Amino acid sequence: MRTITLLALAFAFACGNSSSGSDAGDGSVGEVNNCTTFTDDTSGTATVTGPTGASPSQYSPNCVHIKVGQSVTFNVDFTDHPLEPSGGNTPNPIPETETGTSVSVTFPNAGTFGFQCEAHPSIMFGAVEVTQ
Repeated sequence: MRTITLLALAFAFACGNSSSGSDAGDGSVGEVNNCTTFTDDTSGTATVTGPTGASPSQYSPNCVHIKVGQSVTFNVDFTDHPLEPSGGNTPNPIPETETGTSVSVTFPNAGTFGFQCEAHPSIMFGAVEVTQ
């Protein structure tokens, strides 16, 4: 029985890229998509950029902090790097986006909302931390 438990824990840890942390139910979440520190974009327009070609790279910045009601604009070639929600609080306002090069998302609620590239989730991921 101990071997099965250890294997289950090892599998859960290995697959845990998207969200590590638990939903406390109060709009806060622990670490989401390896984000422990966030770029403060509470005073202006928040923008996350990604690659414009087929070669993957990380989002910049990949961990963003904003206030409730603010928007984040994702500027990425979504044909090569489809955007999708990934971990954190639900409902996650980040839409699945497979075409175009820009999408703006308004965050009406506090929480931490993960995102990732559907094609390259092991290297292209991040989170938006939203506070009051």
